[in-house]
Order: sequence, then C-alpha cells, then structure tokens
Amino acid sequence: MREIIQRPDTLTPEHELAASAPAGNAGGMDIRRYIYMIARRLWLLLICFFASIVIMLVMMMRQEPQFQAVAKLQLTRSVGLPANLQQRDMETIVGDYAQTQRTIILSTNVILKARNKLGLTAQEFDSKASSLTVQPGWQTAILSITVTSLDPVFCADYANAIAEAYVEYKREERSGSSQDTAQNLSNQAKDLAVRIEGMENDLLAFVRENSVVGIQERGNVAASLLARLSSQSAEFRTQRMLLEAQQPLLAQASDEVVLATLEYGLASPATSAVVLQDGSSLTEGVESLIDRGVVEPPHWDTLKREKAILEAQLVSYRKKYKDAHPLIQETLRRLQENEDAIKVEIQFALKQYYSQLEALNIKERAAQRVEAEWEEQALEIDRKQKEYEGLQRNMDRAQRLYELILNRLQEVDISAGIQLESVRILERALVPGGPIQPRNLQSLFLAALIGLALGVGLIFMLEFMDDSIRAPEDVPRALQLNFLGLIPSAHWKQEREDAYWIGNVEASSGFAESYRNIRSALLLNPSGTPFKTITVVSSVPKEGKTTTCANLATSFAQSGYRVLAVDADFHRGGLHRLFGLQAGRGFAEILMETATLDQVLQPTKVPGLDLVGTGTFPVNPAELVLRPSMKAFLDQVAGIYDYVFIDAPPVLAVSEATVISSQTDVALMVVWSGRTSRKLVQNAIRQLLIRGTHLIGCVLNNLDVVQMGYYGASSYYPYYGYDYRYEEEPADDRKDKA
Repeated sequence: MREIIQRPDTLTPEHELAASAPAGNAGGMDIRRYIYMIARRLWLLLICFFASIVIMLVMMMRQEPQFQAVAKLQLTRSVGLPANLQQRDMETIVGDYAQTQRTIILSTNVILKARNKLGLTAQEFDSKASSLTVQPGWQTAILSITVTSLDPVFCADYANAIAEAYVEYKREERSGSSQDTAQNLSNQAKDLAVRIEGMENDLLAFVRENSVVGIQERGNVAASLLARLSSQSAEFRTQRMLLEAQQPLLAQASDEVVLATLEYGLASPATSAVVLQDGSSLTEGVESLIDRGVVEPPHWDTLKREKAILEAQLVSYRKKYKDAHPLIQETLRRLQENEDAIKVEIQFALKQYYSQLEALNIKERAAQRVEAEWEEQALEIDRKQKEYEGLQRNMDRAQRLYELILNRLQEVDISAGIQLESVRILERALVPGGPIQPRNLQSLFLAALIGLALGVGLIFMLEFMDDSIRAPEDVPRALQLNFLGLIPSAHWKQEREDAYWIGNVEASSGFAESYRNIRSALLLNPSGTPFKTITVVSSVPKEGKTTTCANLATSFAQSGYRVLAVDADFHRGGLHRLFGLQAGRGFAEILMETATLDQVLQPTKVPGLDLVGTGTFPVNPAELVLRPSMKAFLDQVAGIYDYVFIDAPPVLAVSEATVISSQTDVALMVVWSGRTSRKLVQNAIRQLLIRGTHLIGCVLNNLDVVQMGYYGASSYYPYYGYDYRYEEEPADDRKDKA
C-alpha cells in the first residue's frame, strides 16, 4: 500500500518498472488491455464488419457473371541459329522471341482473321467480346490465349479462332522468307570485304604518318618528365609561399628577429647542398654548414655581440664617471656606429630576401611553362595512341563480323531444307463450366477481412485520440499526483439514490473493500503531514465526487473514528440523499451566522458519523466561503471530530471550490476513469495548487477491472469473497456507475 501512494520522485527503479508495466504481463505487452480496448468498442467493429459484408453483397448482386476460356500454343525454334548464338544467352533470345509472337497475336491482321472464322458481324462481335490477353509462360515457349466474355461458348470459340489464325499467319510468313536469305548474306559478305580492305589501308597510312612504333615508350617518358616537373614546380611554389608568409610577420618584428629570420635563408630557403670528399651530396641546414666551417657565421651576430659588450661597458662607466667623461663618449659613439652597421645588415638582408623571392617566382613560372609544354606533348601522344587503337579495334570487329557471315552462309546451305520454326496448338479452349466472377466465397471473405481491419484500425485510432485518465499508472505520469486507490465499477441496477452508499452494500464486496483501501492510503499518508479536514473535489461534474465523499466518511466512521461529512456544494448539493436525510438548514446558515453547529447537525445510521447539509442555496456562494465564519467553522469541527470530509463543487464549474480547498488541511481529487480529459484534470489541479491547496492524492473512479483485468482483480476478488457483483441479478439489467 505504501508503494501505491508513494510519490513518483521517491520510487526506486524497481518500483518505477512495476508501476509502468501492467501486472498481467510485467515487462512486456499486456494483451488483455488490447482485448479490452476492442471489447469496449465492439459495436464499432461489428458495424465495420457488417457494412463491408453488405457493400460486397450489393456489388456481387450488381455484377454480371463473366466466363473465361484458355487456348495454348507451343513455339519451337530449330537448330538453324549460329552455334555461337546458341551457346550464349539462349534464355534471353527465347524470351524475346515469345514476346514478339505475343505482339503478332494481338495485331489487327490476326484478330481480323479470327473474326472472319467466327462468321460474326462487327456489332455481334463487339457485343460479345470482352477482353483478350496473351501471356508467355514463365521460362517456357508456350503462349496462353485467354478470352473473357459474358458468353461461355463465345469464349472458347474466339480463343480457338485466334490460335488457328496465328498458325495460318506464321505459315504464310515462312513461305517467302527462306528464298532471299542466301543472297542477302552474300551481299553483306562482299560489302564487309571492301570495308576491311579500306580499313587496313587507313591503318597503314596512319602508322607511317604518325610514327606509331615506340609510341608507348614515348608516352612513359613524357609521363615521367611531367611528374618530375610537377614536383619541382610544387617545391618552388612552397618556397615562395613560405617567403611570402614571412613578409607580414617581419613588419611587426624587432631588428634582431628580422635578421635571425632572414640570415639563414639567403643561400637557399630550405636547405643547401654540400658536396663531400667522396663526391656525394648531402643536404643540410645553414646551422650545420656553419659548424662544419663551410659557411661563415652571419656578420650581424658579431655586431649584436659587440653591442651587448658596449652596453655593458656603458653601464659600468656610468657608475664611475659622468656622461661628459671621454670613455662614456667613446662608448656612445661606438654604440651608434654599431646600430648603423646593424641597420645596414637589415637592409642587406631585406634586399637579399626580395631578390630571392623574385628568383623563386621566375623559377616557378619557368617550371610551369616547361610542364605545360610537356603536358601538351603527352596529350598529343595519348591522342595518337587512342586513335591507333580505335582503328585497330574497328578493323578487328569488321573481321569478326565477316567470319560470322561466312559461317552463317555455310549453315544456310546445309539447313536449306530444315524448318526454322514451328507453331502448333498445344491445347484447344473448352467451354467454361462456371463463371470466374463474381467469386462469392472469396469476395465475402475478403470483405470480412477488410471490415475487421477497418474496425480494429478505427478502434485503435479512437483509443489513441482518447486523452482521458484510464488506468492507475496514468495518474502519477500525467497528473503528478499520488495514486491512492481505484473504485471499481458497480455492476448492479440503480434502484435508489443511496444504492451506491457502502452502508447499503455488503461489507465483503469488492466495491466496499476499495474504499477501505483508500482509507488505508489516507491513514498511511507518506507526506507525514497530519490532517483532519479533507476536501473532496473533482474537475467537472458527475465524476462520483459526492459518492466518494460519503463512502470515505462512512469507511472512517466504521473504523471507530468520529467523522463529520459537510456538503459544501451550494449549487447541486446531494450528500444528504445518500444518507436518507434532509438538507434543511445547514452549512449555508452556519456561514451566514444564522444557525449554530448544534442546530444543523444530523446524525446518520452509521455510529460516529454526522452530517451537515448544504442548507438553503445562497445567491453568493463564492463570497460566502470567504467570510471569517468559514475559518471559525473549520476550527470548531476540527476540535470536535477526528476527521471532517467536505464535499466541494467541481473546480472548473464554480470558483468557490478552490477557496474551500485552500482552507482545509488537504484535498482529494476524484477522476472518472476513461471519461474526463486529462487536460481538464490538469487545469483543475493547476488552479488548486495556485490557490495554495495541498493535494494529498487522486482516486480513480468507475474503473471496470473485470473486463480490463487490471492487477488480476477479476481473479482475486471472487477468490477472497470480495466479488462486488450480485450474481442473482440479470446481466442485462446491470449498469456501470460508481
């Protein structure tokens, strides 16, 4: 029970998992919930199902029966094809051939021949003909001629007439085709021989004019030189870019930095080549050359060292002598000469820098020009080579074609008397024994499936669009409130207004036990804040708020507490009717100070439970609950009774509900399961919290646990004798209400 009423932020991960998954199928999909969703809207599923059946029946009644007949033709190709073609892509050739014959069958000539065989006029033929299809069999040389019509005899006759007309067409086609084959092949062979001779002459002339011999080796040499020139040009470009990158940096540097940067790069921007004694070359930096004695150290370094010595001497002399002393004057003169010499070195270094930059530009342009010339020559060599290969390839292709025609000519001489192809009727069409459309059973079965799928889809769409609070796990997730318990739907017929008061219900029923569970949750308040006055509220009317207030007050009184029930709904107060009492003078008279508590107090049938009715409905209830008499009344009854339950009006309907709730210790929210929009409930909770109300939790009312099967309620309630249904009453007379 503590886990049920515990706040969401204090739940452990195990508790969160248990709260998020239904108990019927922990950790997975709850099939029972989806079954309940469909069962709750079974009427929609049945409407879609029967509507699809009716629509299909109407379509079947309006559809005329159609018949179909099929005739089959077998196509045969002889071995007259060239051997190289027979060994290569035989399946593709047969498939293309079958498609060609299909087009011939559907041509106007064949169809006119078939119509003449039937002996029908154009009007008679059009009135009976429906559709004609010709389809080759999968990976076979068999064509199926299918005719669909309203007349079964016409179907068979027309299919057979098409087959016979096609056979006659092919016979006429073969009679004149074999005579000109040899002559055509001979003419083609002569033309190809002339073309091949011309190609050979062109190839020899191209070889003489362009020196094709050794063209491959020349192409390799050109490619090697291009690669070397490209590398050298990239090296010059890199050196030039390095010098240009130093130029803006040197403008901001000191004289010493300028000299240190430029002095080592004057001989070569990167490295210098040193020739060793054995004749080999070694690429090294300037610093290494100075160490070997090959290059002298820069003069500015000596000037810098001399300047440091003079500055040190000047500091030493000034400690002993005045500025007019000859030693000091001599030192200053030498310092000035040193600075002038350093400036000369800087100018020389800069001059060398710009000279070297210009030299690199010249070298780079020269390398690029040579590279462009070699690239043009390489492209010319490549063009000649490709042109030569193209001429050679065309001549080889012509020679192969010439050989193929000669072989074909020999085969024609051998197979002059062999039939190249044959067509015969494999199966003649028979008169169909029954229609192909409509197919009653298949159509009805398909309509039933479509209706069921449409109904289930609409049910899930409506369920997705329904944003009401439908399950206990929705309370902490959507409302951020403690879930204190659920009140199951009462499956019995309503006879009187007090039919749902637990004082008139069997104490061992699940309906009464649910209120005892809520009582336990309130007594085990996890917040630890003591309370005596409880306001029972709802967001909108007709959510079972009054019934919940009366049953909770009764449940507390049955536990031995002294309880007071107050009806504060000055618009439609009906708490007194559940107890079988009269409103009379009540809470309104106490707030208007025209009566005392003792004068309006009414004892109920339950020991320890008293009632204060609404009294006369006032015209200004919102101002009435703001009077000091409201606070005085709450203080008075809190000192007399253990618990005080106040039935307040709906929060979103009237304004005094939030005022009453803010003046009591805690408030209890009642939500009707599956009916009230969660946005309305959230808005009501927001208004209560803004007014300073302490919401202790939420009660989910009228939850049908029998059909939904939540937490196994449909199984353990009857097992422990807590079944809340009266079995002696017919099921048709029961009505869900809490």
